[in-house]
Amino acid sequence: MQILKRNILIDAFYGDAEMEFANLIEYLKLENISPEHDFSKKSLYRIARSKDINIVASTLEQIKFLDLSAFPEAKVQVLESSFFKFLPNVVELNIDYQPLSNSDDIYIFSKLKKLSMKGFNLVNISFLPSFINLEEVVLDDNKIIILHGLENLINLKKLSLKKNKIRKIDEICELKNLQELNISENDISDLGSLKNLAQLKKLSANKNMLDNIDSFDSLKNLIQLELAENQIHSIEPLQFLINLTKLDLRKNRIKNIKCLKDLRNLFELSLSGNPLYDDDLDIFPRSLRID
Repeated sequence: MQILKRNILIDAFYGDAEMEFANLIEYLKLENISPEHDFSKKSLYRIARSKDINIVASTLEQIKFLDLSAFPEAKVQVLESSFFKFLPNVVELNIDYQPLSNSDDIYIFSKLKKLSMKGFNLVNISFLPSFINLEEVVLDDNKIIILHGLENLINLKKLSLKKNKIRKIDEICELKNLQELNISENDISDLGSLKNLAQLKKLSANKNMLDNIDSFDSLKNLIQLELAENQIHSIEPLQFLINLTKLDLRKNRIKNIKCLKDLRNLFELSLSGNPLYDDDLDIFPRSLRID
């Protein structure tokens, strides 16, 4: 058997952390981790049944994608967070609806590129700047009010803040590499901060408090745009978004949609729940799917 180079994980077996490492293996046995789903759970399953120190250490180091997510109603802890220290190379972490014994334990994941933390009752995101390599962040279903610190994540390409309590999004204007943004189900009334996000391709801002979209004419790379269930009445700026393929404007206060007639790439348009003029739909080609 090949002897692995000594490192922090191997040292844990022979040093002061020997008992804690043994506790991890015993914990996994007791929790009866299922091997039937994603790679991370298979790896944990393998660890729980291994008696070889080198195999355990090697397996832990190889885990880069760690999915410990649960259903909102489950309230079951898949892995005690104090054991995170044994997973130094994780780059993608999903801990949706996972109760953590100590939230500070996630700081061990310094290499993170993708993070999902739905349902954590987060009020702020002051911890995020510690993860400078983040490219994707999902923080849906929390209680976030302010976004201070978000502006430091300059590598972000995908951000989801759906179903929070956000009113202002000024910090997002600094995220020049952002390509996908979901801010649906918040209390946002102004999207002016998005006007300089030239790379933005997908934007979802359903169920907010928007009454105008005057700043949208500069978002020329948008492919998908969702603005359903707001208070929008004028959509003139959308005529400049020539790359749009999907547009959702359901349940607003829109009457006139003639400004959309030259959007040649549009193949899906949702307009139900608006007080439209009866003859406006005749201006669109039959190939366009209209709801």
